[in-house]
Amino acid sequence: MGVDFIREQSGKPWRKRWDKGLDRLKLPGLFDVQFSNRQRTITADLQCGTQLKAGDQLIVQSNGNTVIICSGQQQVGTIASIPADMHAAIADCGGIALGTVERVGLFGNNAEVSIR
Repeated sequence: MGVDFIREQSGKPWRKRWDKGLDRLKLPGLFDVQFSNRQRTITADLQCGTQLKAGDQLIVQSNGNTVIICSGQQQVGTIASIPADMHAAIADCGGIALGTVERVGLFGNNAEVSIR
């Protein structure tokens, strides 16, 4: 019971376990940045008394030049000045998109909404 036992029970040494591990770390694609969905964040003006928190899902609906935000069937806010490309993307999706609350303002009168 000595070195032979230790070698038998421990298997391959640590260096052997990492054989070609450095080569695998150098392969492209391991740490590449990949964006699955295009997502933009915009500030929405909330109605008085609206209680939203980060992570809430909202419905973003095109309504002429403005965009309304609904939680369920209740309108909770508007986006008055939306970029033209974002407005066109919402219109191309049938006028409705999914939004997620990223952050709510200190006084609760505005929120940052990410739109997919």
